Amino acid sequence: MDTIDEAIAAMDRRIERALDTGDPRGYFTCVYRSVTARVRDGIRAGEFDDCERMERFDVAFARLYLDAADGFEAGGAVSRSWRVVFDAPPSALAVQHVIAGMNAHINLDLGLAAASVQHGEAVADLRDDFERLNDVLAAMIDRMQDALTHTAPWTGILDTWGGRVDELVSGWSIEYARGRAWSFAERLAVAEDGERQSLVASRDERVAAIGEGILNPPLPVQWLTALVAPRERADLRAVVESLVD
Repeated sequence: MDTIDEAIAAMDRRIERALDTGDPRGYFTCVYRSVTARVRDGIRAGEFDDCERMERFDVAFARLYLDAADGFEAGGAVSRSWRVVFDAPPSALAVQHVIAGMNAHINLDLGLAAASVQHGEAVADLRDDFERLNDVLAAMIDRMQDALTHTAPWTGILDTWGGRVDELVSGWSIEYARGRAWSFAERLAVAEDGERQSLVASRDERVAAIGEGILNPPLPVQWLTALVAPRERADLRAVVESLVD
């Protein structure tokens, strides 16, 4: 997989399988596919400082998710951060699946991808395009919430009375995550091999713990999700139609 188009094609195949089987992990794939398509369109429009580097960056980023998904399904080794996502409890809401996936992909994978395409102190040259990618991720979360409002109407009620669905259900914030992801990328880019392995392992542990909290939240939030779960009518195909261009 060397191009964004190839990454999108791989995600399309995953979405089709999720539609066939009713796999709720398809919610994250659907949202992330929209992110990747938006980045591809931005590259074609020359929106990034270095469009050739941005494609390498985005392909490296996508590969980390796709390899994790393939590895999990094959019974292979997978980071703890992604294993938590793929082992989500059956009671998890659609929004929890999406935010848990975003947590693993932003808090762990984004820094790994950045450090793999821009090494050493030169990683600073990637900062502006890194932030542009984060802007796309944030916009897609908002778009995902709009899609779920139509397929799972309770999310609209929560937005009206309490604020963002992702923060209500999980306490997770992309604004906080993006700063932490860049700090992680900076440390990785200048680390020696031994230190790099230690940094990744430590980061993976912390990100997995956050994922556990998203999918198995404290009791007050569990009561909220238990209340709304029977009312959730989140239809994967409807979300796909809303998000996939």
